[in-house]
Amino acid sequence: MTRRTDIRFRGLLLIALLPIACQQVIYRHMNDPERDAWQRPEAVIQALQIQPGAHVADLGAGGGYFTFRLAEAVGPNGQVYAVDTEEASLPFIEQEAIQRSGMPHQVQLILAAPNDPRLPFHGMDPIFTCDTYHHLPDRQAYMASLAQYLRQDDFKKGSWLGSLFGHATSKESVRQEMEAAGYRLINDFDFLSKQHFQVFSPTTHE
Repeated sequence: MTRRTDIRFRGLLLIALLPIACQQVIYRHMNDPERDAWQRPEAVIQALQIQPGAHVADLGAGGGYFTFRLAEAVGPNGQVYAVDTEEASLPFIEQEAIQRSGMPHQVQLILAAPNDPRLPFHGMDPIFTCDTYHHLPDRQAYMASLAQYLRQDDFKKGSWLGSLFGHATSKESVRQEMEAAGYRLINDFDFLSKQHFQVFSPTTHE
């Protein structure tokens, strides 16, 4: 191999490895254990009061940070739909499953469209989302369309949309848009230092 060919080969190898390296950085960021200190996932799951056997959608599941905790909450007879519009995110969840001794049978991965979560089940209790709201192209219309996937009985029995949003959209803006989309606020938790955590129920279910 000539020196010029060797340089080209190394250059091509570097280009090929860069996307892999970037993906690993993203994966580690999504599932960084240091996140536990400020995200307080156990407290979040407890606040949602998810019952064993529940069907839960993890909307914008990313690397599965909440997916596996939700799977523990619903138990072996429940179902968690890990939904993401980024095809690259689903392998991250599979990678995290390897770190956790395998994918729970109650977790189903779903590649969604930007305007359609493609949920296969109508009767969710609840739909959960973290750091996803600000990525939605038409938030009001999208959230209004999600109501069809929620359980159609009284919200106290499970028909509600649990939402954990980041700092990219203010709490007030989220509340206004959710109300315009046909929801009402039923809980506003204040135990997270870096995020606001609100829970909404469709007004049509009352």
